[in-house]
Parts: sequence; structure tokens; C-alpha cells
Amino acid sequence: MPLESPPLDDRGEVIPHDHPGIEAEDGVIRRISPQHMVDDPKTQGRRLSSIAFQASTGHRGGMSIDLQRLIEEAGLDPKAYVLSPPWIGAVRFTAGALRGEGFMVGYDPIPQQNPFHGQVWGNFSKRLQRRLSILAEWFVNVITE
Repeated sequence: MPLESPPLDDRGEVIPHDHPGIEAEDGVIRRISPQHMVDDPKTQGRRLSSIAFQASTGHRGGMSIDLQRLIEEAGLDPKAYVLSPPWIGAVRFTAGALRGEGFMVGYDPIPQQNPFHGQVWGNFSKRLQRRLSILAEWFVNVITE
């Protein structure tokens, strides 16, 4: 079922919001780029960096995400959809888990580019970035698959 349009300001930009059409169990996918990975001397491998769980720069900066249910309702494979270059993987949360940490999960479609795009807005403190890294589950990882 399509989501109703997000709230817009007088310039037509999406206002940070917690969208009522995004259910607690809905999948929220965060794409992972090569820059999101760092060497981990403890494990002698690689791990996700805290920058994978930061808001974008800008006056309304949220953490860019894709809404899994919308991708699936469009008849697309969400794992393939979120890997279009330069992404090397994606992690998944549920909207409810993000809201449980005090974040808002909103709908922020990008016309002509990504109609399934959303944002997570809130306080991306170091403590909450660590919590997000714990809550994140690999959804697709081309490095290990």
C-alpha cells in the first residue's frame, strides 16, 4: 500500500517527521559503501565504521534509508535494489527498533531517482551510533557472499 505524501515546507522540502504509514515491523535498509568499512585490529578483519550510522550533512540531515516494504510492493528484489553501485552491502533495522532509540522514521522519496527513499531523523550521538551498530543486521554483504 503506497504511503501518503510526507509533510512539506513552503519550499517543497520534506519536513523531518515520523511517518504514520511506516509500521513498527517494517524493514529499514541502510546502504553501505566502501567508506563505511574500517580495519579492525582486534579481529584482524573489517567492520562497519560509526560513519555508517551518522546523519547526512545539511540543515535537515537525516540518515538516508530505503523502505523495504515499498520496494517489495513495487515487485522488486530489495537485496538487488540496494546494491546498485557504489554500494557493497546493506544493513537492516526495523522501524520500531529505531523509534525505540528515540529516532523518527520518515518517508522522503527522491523523484525520478528513488521513490522508496526515507530518512531517519534524531540525535546521532556517539552512544546512539554504537546502539545502531548493535541493532543493525547485515541484509546483504557482497564482500562475504
